[in-house]
Amino acid sequence: MMGSYSNLFNLQRFLKRYRQNDQPAAFEYLVSNAFSQLLFLPFQTKDNEDNTIRHRVIWYGSVKKNKTISPSPAGPDTICYAFSYYILIECTLRHGANQWRKEFVESIKHFNSFIKNSKVDKKDVYLTLAIPKLHKDTYTGFKQKANEGINIILIESPCLARINDISKMAFTVRHLDIRQLFNNLTNKLRESTSFDKFRNEINQHISEWGKDVLKREKTVFFGIRSYAAMKKAGKNIVGTSDILTNLFRDRIFNNYLKILGGGDLTSYIKDGLLKEKLACLVTTPDEDLFCKVKSIDFRERGFRFIKAVEDIND
Repeated sequence: MMGSYSNLFNLQRFLKRYRQNDQPAAFEYLVSNAFSQLLFLPFQTKDNEDNTIRHRVIWYGSVKKNKTISPSPAGPDTICYAFSYYILIECTLRHGANQWRKEFVESIKHFNSFIKNSKVDKKDVYLTLAIPKLHKDTYTGFKQKANEGINIILIESPCLARINDISKMAFTVRHLDIRQLFNNLTNKLRESTSFDKFRNEINQHISEWGKDVLKREKTVFFGIRSYAAMKKAGKNIVGTSDILTNLFRDRIFNNYLKILGGGDLTSYIKDGLLKEKLACLVTTPDEDLFCKVKSIDFRERGFRFIKAVEDIND
């Protein structure tokens, strides 16, 4: 119903699609979907909740067949059951001092209830407040609770969209990487000395985290994007020059270069295709040529790899 997390970049335009009374619920739904996309977990609502699925994102609001939308009732708006940790999400479109007065007490209450009822360690739970724009009073109140030991994430909607962009590019990002980011964002809140400095540091840290993740996943990224470029070339054996031509037409690839810059692209293509076992190399005096591996061959190899890891852990 709601579309992509990218709507968070232009939230007001998105919200205008809905009646004013429905906009808070629409924002909840959009943020919840964004976390589902960020963590690559199935998305559920109160209408189709299935607690037999252990790892999931559940929004406790409702979308009816006539497309009316209802916000979540008492309790957290959304719970993300990630790998070895939990994210409780509270969303609000409130601004000004009202943001603090209406959200703070209920959010802390929901956090404490979840810890008690789920019997989990509070260090494994992240209380997240998603807002279009953070107010200073909200920052001050939640900072105090963060210093008392609660993991608190204060995230503005454009920042959440940026994190999702990075996750989409580095689609092999692990839940461990997301947790590392959340730990750092929590620590930024605890260590911050002023409201304005905190907001600047959050933006800066997301950029730094993104670069680190993309660098770490560079081989996978170049392997997959180059493999897609080979497919577009429509030939069984494709040269580096044809791959580069198609890569520069790839919006995701160009966004990646904006973040990390250039480099030896021909080497990155070669490393990505060969190290990820997506192609075989055929050398010629003029340029490297690559023979694309069939998807079924790649898939079966992947299944064998997964089984080997699972057998070790059994």
